[in-house]
Amino acid sequence: MRDHRVEPTDKALVDAGEAYFWINEQSEGIALRWYEGLLKAFRSLEKNPLRCPLAPESAFFEEEIRQLIYGKYRILFTVEGETVFVLRVRHGAQDYLKLEENDTTEE
Repeated sequence: MRDHRVEPTDKALVDAGEAYFWINEQSEGIALRWYEGLLKAFRSLEKNPLRCPLAPESAFFEEEIRQLIYGKYRILFTVEGETVFVLRVRHGAQDYLKLEENDTTEE
């Protein structure tokens, strides 16, 4: 099986940065370990990303939206050919993406 290329969107990077800074307010060391783990989770999507289940938000998108659980966070992504696009990084306590938030295109 070929490896997929993983490309985080700008929105996913902003989400990750916001989560990092929030965690960093509690503990710098924990925040750094969390971020390193997040990058490892992203890289895990290079191998068989379709192993991950569909996200509840998938019903509101034309393409399949899948999720990878990372600690208390959900990594939302889609697979197009050999590329995995990481769309968002959302805390599990956050509401599901709403229709007006589901624009996955780059701005």
